[in-house]
Amino acid sequence: MTSNGKLRIALDCRNLVVQQGIGTSTLALANALSSSDSADQEYTFVVPEELQEWLRPYISGPCRLVCFPPSGLSRLKKSLRAIAPLHSAWIWMRSGMLPVPVSSGYIESQGFDLVHFPTPTACLTHLPSIYQPWDLQHLHYPQFFSKTEFALRERLYRAFCAEATFVCVQTEWSRQDIIEKYGMSPDKVVVIPWGSAFDAYASPSRQTIQDTVGKYRLPRQFFFYPAVTWPHKNHENIIRALQFLKKEQGRTPDVYFTGASTKFRAKLDEIGRELGVSEQLHYLGFVTPEELQSVFASATVMIFPSKFEGFGLPILEAFHARLPVLSSNATVLPEVAQAGAAYFDPDSPTELAALMVRALDDPDFREFLIQKGSEVLARFSMRDTAAKFQALYARTVGRPSPEPARPSQSTQASVQAHRHCSQ
Repeated sequence: MTSNGKLRIALDCRNLVVQQGIGTSTLALANALSSSDSADQEYTFVVPEELQEWLRPYISGPCRLVCFPPSGLSRLKKSLRAIAPLHSAWIWMRSGMLPVPVSSGYIESQGFDLVHFPTPTACLTHLPSIYQPWDLQHLHYPQFFSKTEFALRERLYRAFCAEATFVCVQTEWSRQDIIEKYGMSPDKVVVIPWGSAFDAYASPSRQTIQDTVGKYRLPRQFFFYPAVTWPHKNHENIIRALQFLKKEQGRTPDVYFTGASTKFRAKLDEIGRELGVSEQLHYLGFVTPEELQSVFASATVMIFPSKFEGFGLPILEAFHARLPVLSSNATVLPEVAQAGAAYFDPDSPTELAALMVRALDDPDFREFLIQKGSEVLARFSMRDTAAKFQALYARTVGRPSPEPARPSQSTQASVQAHRHCSQ
């Protein structure tokens, strides 16, 4: 604790991936904490050198940014990659020899009172800590992970959950899942819902939207799905729904995808070719925040067919952009989207196809979903997320909760401007 009595919190962001939801979520948290006028807490975001400029524009006020050399886990990953063949690494982990990363001592040496790990990768420390595993997908869909990946997740997640003062998740569904799967005390697992990451971004100008439409040749009507091509994201159900619509009704709507491509993308391409819908599939890859918001603003409907989520941030982003949502009914998604989405079975292309037709043909249906989505969005905000983390930080070290965080005038103006532009 500093001489002025402020609680000093380290947010260990050394393993953030900016192209994924955890990265944008942490950016949004940094922006919200920076806008807070809390008088008794200060926040240090510990990042690798290459992420400095990415996060710096969102750091101000009680927040600061520092660099850290490669973590113990990064060195572990390098060591694993150096092992050949991979089967040997699996035998090594099965034997129980896989070390759980331990803090190098840097965080402790800087006088922090606690450390918050906003990503599933962490390290063991004697400081009070908050750990965010986000989800336990590997236990529900082990077929989506190699034996090595499964073993790594299971060993590390269990160790970090056991070590942490509090384990933080985004939904009650995830809370109950961790309590059940890891046998944790209910008092130790805390729910803090996230707000839209779009709260941190300035709204795109009309010109930016027009430029994005031109750059990616976006048509007048199209479906949109922002997700990395991991198997659980279930792009396949969209592809099969397109094949059903083409075969049964002769309809050929376009679907645009954003997000990085994984090796599973080759399988999706193969399915698209076999079903004769390749020309309707458009993979834009990783796009800038401005372009992403522009695609949201230009799309007709967002489809979210995921089989497993820890939260489902794109749903709130769609609500923010006043975009109708068709969502899978899997895991946490009904808890997050509530009445703001029309739901389908993630394993039923025909259910999805029926909703796609209705969404294209019925403007009243789209407007109904937009209005319901706006009502749901009002229950989520990064301001509230920041305030709840501030209370949890205080609770972690046994201090009284601070006064609720309030956004600065500049942040209020930015949010109001965004809402005005999105209406």
